[in-house]
Amino acid sequence: MKKNFLRLVASAAVALVAVVTFSCKSSEAAEEPVVDQAAQVSQPVESVLVSTNASDWTENVFADSNQHGYFFTTAEIGQFSMVEGEFKKSGGYEQSGFGFVFGYTADDEGWLADYLRFEITTAGQFSAYACRGTTYIDLVENHGENTAYRYESSAVKGGYDSVNKLKIERSGDKDYTLYINGSKVAAFTAPNGFSNSDGVMAFFSVGKADQEQFPEVPVKVTYRITDSAAAE
Repeated sequence: MKKNFLRLVASAAVALVAVVTFSCKSSEAAEEPVVDQAAQVSQPVESVLVSTNASDWTENVFADSNQHGYFFTTAEIGQFSMVEGEFKKSGGYEQSGFGFVFGYTADDEGWLADYLRFEITTAGQFSAYACRGTTYIDLVENHGENTAYRYESSAVKGGYDSVNKLKIERSGDKDYTLYINGSKVAAFTAPNGFSNSDGVMAFFSVGKADQEQFPEVPVKVTYRITDSAAAE
C-alpha cells in the first residue's frame, strides 16, 4: 500500500479558520486546508437528522482565486453515533480531499479548536487524522506526532464522477470505525483531548493556485447523506 507522507509545518487558528500548512515527500504537493469563515458551526441543535432515506444531492462549486488552499464545510449535519454519505467530485485538483469533519470543539463564535477528519481523493487515496493547532496525528497507523499519510486503497473508487460512500461509526465516547464503500479501512480511539462532540460536517478542499485551473476548471463536489443515527 503506497503512502504519501504529510508532515505538519505550521498552523494558526482564528474564527472558523484553522490554517494548516503541509509539505509532501512525494512529487505531489499537499493541500493547505482551512475551515471556511462562512461555514458557521451551529450551536447545539434541537432536531437531529436520523434517516434511512437518502437526502437530495447538494452541489458545491468553487472557482474563486480567493478560495485557493482552503477547505469549506457545510452546516453541522447533526449529533451522531453513525453517519453515512455519498460523495462525487467532478472537477478540480485530484489530490484535494473531501469527506467528513467530526468530533470537533467549537466556541460560542464558531471557532474550531480541534477536529477529526476523514477524507478521500479522486487519486484513490484516503486519510484520517486529528488536528489541533500544531498537533497533527495520523489515525490510521501509529506514526510520530505531526506525521500522517494519505493511503492508497482499492476501497476508494478513483477518478472524477465516481461515487464513493463514506461511513463513520462511533461507539462510546472516543472509539470510531471508518468505512469506504462498505469496506472497513480504519478503527481508532481518538487521542487524548480530541473527540469533544458528536457533531459532523461535510467538507470540500480546494488546491493552491498552482494546483487548480480557475476559473476554467472549478472544484465541483456533490454529496448527500444516505443514513445516520442520533447520538445517545
